[in-house]
Amino acid sequence: MGIRKQEFYEGAAIHRLARCGSITSLLYEPPFFTVSGRLVLLLKYSTRTRSPWGFTFMPDEQRLLESRASRAAVVIGLICGADGVAALPYTEYAQIAPLSKTAIHVSCYRSHREHYEVNGPAGCVSRKIAPGDWQRILSLTEL
Repeated sequence: MGIRKQEFYEGAAIHRLARCGSITSLLYEPPFFTVSGRLVLLLKYSTRTRSPWGFTFMPDEQRLLESRASRAAVVIGLICGADGVAALPYTEYAQIAPLSKTAIHVSCYRSHREHYEVNGPAGCVSRKIAPGDWQRILSLTEL
């Protein structure tokens, strides 16, 4: 069986974490990765080469996210093509994309040498997300 495009993007995001030397374990429970037994990641990717990057969250996925976030720290990794990964904690995601019975679209924008701006149907994340936050998600107490 060939390697799927999703595996390339997820692998690149996880590789960036591994290069920081802070991963002690990695468990895959579709669609989530549990890193070092304490942080749950959901990775979404967009193949666009330039901003804006779009990500769709289906109703089942939204409910899974909400359920998992009630039990553990959850970060959504928005893989923006070859540009990088925007680390979006679930608490911030929930503010811009409240649970819906329909698909939700989240957009990520970034100008050259700037931070990521993330928008959802209920507004914008209140801060811009530094590209380097992704590599530090295991050491940061708050993103």
